Amino acid sequence: MTQTLPRSVSRREFLARTATVGAAAGLAGFGGYHVRAAEPLVAGTPQADKLGWRVGFSAYTFRALTLFETLDRIAAVGLRYTELFAWQKLSPQHPDAKPGPGLSKTLRQDLQKKASDLGIRMIACYTGLDSPEAAKAFFEFAAEMGFEALVSEPPERLLDTIEQLAGQYQVDLALHNHPQPSHYWNPATGLAALEGRSARMGFCGDTGHWCRCGLEPVEVLKQVGPRIKSFHLKDLDAFGIPGARDVIWGQGQGRIAAILAEVKRQELKPYFGIEWERTADSEPALHAQAVAFFEKTARDLATG
Repeated sequence: MTQTLPRSVSRREFLARTATVGAAAGLAGFGGYHVRAAEPLVAGTPQADKLGWRVGFSAYTFRALTLFETLDRIAAVGLRYTELFAWQKLSPQHPDAKPGPGLSKTLRQDLQKKASDLGIRMIACYTGLDSPEAAKAFFEFAAEMGFEALVSEPPERLLDTIEQLAGQYQVDLALHNHPQPSHYWNPATGLAALEGRSARMGFCGDTGHWCRCGLEPVEVLKQVGPRIKSFHLKDLDAFGIPGARDVIWGQGQGRIAAILAEVKRQELKPYFGIEWERTADSEPALHAQAVAFFEKTARDLATG
């Protein structure tokens, strides 16, 4: 599919506004060089801010890059939040390091400084929590790094332990859903597993996977809304098709406007993360279009 740029930012203008471009690569992939925007493509999300919504990226969108390069890419777009994932390489200088409990004290400080210098808050991390020991180590790491939540799909037998750790470290759990046959693909499974548990135990709603499973997102939100912590927000080129592919927010069948309207109706204050799976890297200007659609929708909802 041809990816068009927003009218306000042409390809030529985007190149003119970036610096430190390596000579050996072309625009199509950004894979061979480091790009640092001289000026962000969007000025934050003021309309979403009015509704108490934070908008950023799942770092997985830029999984071909290191985390440090991903933070540069997010800053180039102009957003201020991100959710990490635990198996991403840390930086070109430290490709064997990952954002998790094994990260050294020095590299933890380097990561915090990198994000702070760019004005980005790391609010969550996607990780596996498959044993009590792994869960404890990651909750300790999350608390030290200032994360609000861990996004995961732990086995139900560990939820008692995780609930205790969430309270101890003041870090939420957000249950994520992958498509069938993953354990939590059906929201009823997660709801049953979380029944009666602390408010720190909630959901990260992957709206693209809901749509791929033929689940209407608004109907799902009516069930799980009070426990929603965050979203992996996706738009897709088809509904109810397991292999549906990403398109820019507002250009597909992913019910984005309806999702936002339902979140507003329930007066929820979640974090929305752009999660682009179609490619392992993508142009900042492509995501500026998604932000423009989100902002227009938020403005309409705030004034409607």
